[in-house]
Amino acid sequence: MPKTIVMTGVSSGIGRTAAESLAKRGWRVIGGDCNLVPLHGVETRPLDLGDLDNVKAFAHGLEGLRLDALSLNAGVQGYDVKARTAQGFELAFGVNHLAHYLLARLLMPQIAAGGRLVFTTSGTHDPAERSPIPPPRHANAEWMAWPERDPELDRHADKAGLRAYSSSKLCNILTARAFAAGNDVHIRGVRVFAYDPGLTPGTELIRRGPFLVRRLFWPFLSAIQPFSRGINSLADAGRGLADLCDGTETGDLVYCSNRRGKLKWVQPSALALDDDLGAKLWRGQRGDGRFIGGLAL
Repeated sequence: MPKTIVMTGVSSGIGRTAAESLAKRGWRVIGGDCNLVPLHGVETRPLDLGDLDNVKAFAHGLEGLRLDALSLNAGVQGYDVKARTAQGFELAFGVNHLAHYLLARLLMPQIAAGGRLVFTTSGTHDPAERSPIPPPRHANAEWMAWPERDPELDRHADKAGLRAYSSSKLCNILTARAFAAGNDVHIRGVRVFAYDPGLTPGTELIRRGPFLVRRLFWPFLSAIQPFSRGINSLADAGRGLADLCDGTETGDLVYCSNRRGKLKWVQPSALALDDDLGAKLWRGQRGDGRFIGGLAL
């Protein structure tokens, strides 16, 4: 009987490469995506990560299915913080973090003993990476959900949008670490990872970006990728995700980075290692003591 994985963001980029790779390895791959692009060997089902009710419905459709792996890979990047989810949360925080957190909580009981839970994150969460994308300042759930409440919100729209992206990726790591520390995970031997695929041109991540970024910068990076040590190919980034999901790659840490096609097990940023910060995000409490969207983060 083939092993089964559920993966988000399979219509293009890293997710598509990983999903098709796993299908070729004999896995049953169920892809959740808002764009139902036909993929060889992949069963796609509609999933709108911008609507938490739709996320719940997607998970409900998987009830009773034993999973060997769950890959939370989809992501969006914006150049402002105006876009909102169906529940009114800032889009990058809602899609990249909240939707995937909820999906992980709903499907974790169905992950088999020895299975894997993999969050796709980003090195942009770490100031030491010196990425052109501004790093997170905090992981305050209220300020990320409603950026207009953040007293230090960047004045420039593009900088605020990009920082919202890196902050959501910090949340992915904090959430992965929280899951990895859970008793149920230890008892069942489920491995939890946060995967940084590295800078990978050719994805649809910047689809909401400015014209020059989409038409000039992104194609330029693709052209120089074979000659740059700091840029990964889609094949390398996708294979790294597939290898993590099926157990080909493993390590003792939660966080790993893909650099030139090789996974390196390293520590994330100081913020990502802050257990108090992670606990506050996990609870998801706002200043008035209520939970964001009724979700106990």
